[in-house]
Amino acid sequence: MRKLKRPLSPASLLTTGVTEFKEARSHFDGTGQQSGFDFTAYKKPDVKDALEVMSGGKCAYCEADYDATQPKDVEHFRPKGAIQTAVGKIKPGYWWLAATWENLLPSCIRCNREENLLLFDGTKVASGKKDKFPLLDEGLRASAVGQEAHEVPLLVNPCVEDPSLHIRFIDFDGSCIAVPVDIDPQSHSAQKARASIDIYGLNRSGLVRDRTRYMRWAKVSLERLEKLARLLDRLHGGDMDQRSEISHLIDQELEYLYGLTCGEDRYTGMLMGIIDPKLAELNLSL
Repeated sequence: MRKLKRPLSPASLLTTGVTEFKEARSHFDGTGQQSGFDFTAYKKPDVKDALEVMSGGKCAYCEADYDATQPKDVEHFRPKGAIQTAVGKIKPGYWWLAATWENLLPSCIRCNREENLLLFDGTKVASGKKDKFPLLDEGLRASAVGQEAHEVPLLVNPCVEDPSLHIRFIDFDGSCIAVPVDIDPQSHSAQKARASIDIYGLNRSGLVRDRTRYMRWAKVSLERLEKLARLLDRLHGGDMDQRSEISHLIDQELEYLYGLTCGEDRYTGMLMGIIDPKLAELNLSL
């Protein structure tokens, strides 16, 4: 995951979305209705286009590139139709946020749709966000417009906070695994990281395999870069042609690493966590 910058709201949400909110309020508010409303405003083409621009065609949760192989889901961070909790489903969900721009994210179907998936370690678990939205305090669960301001979510929202404050990626026996930053499992940050990793399925087998390839490519490049930087230091005021050639090779490696972290390819969040500290150690920058 990486921090995303949300652009201005698509025009349709300021028109069709506002109308739909008023209709939904008439349907749900004070009527006892728990379902039966057809939300459509969030599916408008300009909404999908804006989400794609925001994420560069990547899933907001796992950063996999969905555009080439699968349709994306327009995901509601706070679920619109129902909320799955430890004690059962709550209906309706956050219906008043169904067409709210700040509640929408682009997601791949693996992160958004619930299914049994194989993890990197061979275990099989149910993952996928679907209607899940855990809170630190279930007693503060919103049931009406505006009450969500009092909630403390246990899921990372990449448009609101920097995921790297809660989730980091480590090399675990040659595999790139997502783990909490905070080692205290009782801390809010660790609980948020653990819930996000499990619910979004950030350690599912196929994702880990693909993410590991990028980790290895970055590490190989960084090893070459470190060797070149040390060689350049040893030359001091030596042969200018040799120094120029090594400097050119360093620039090539930096250009390659920039391509990995500029947001146009997968797993920028993971790669920045590996690349940035090493560049700082070598006194280099992209």
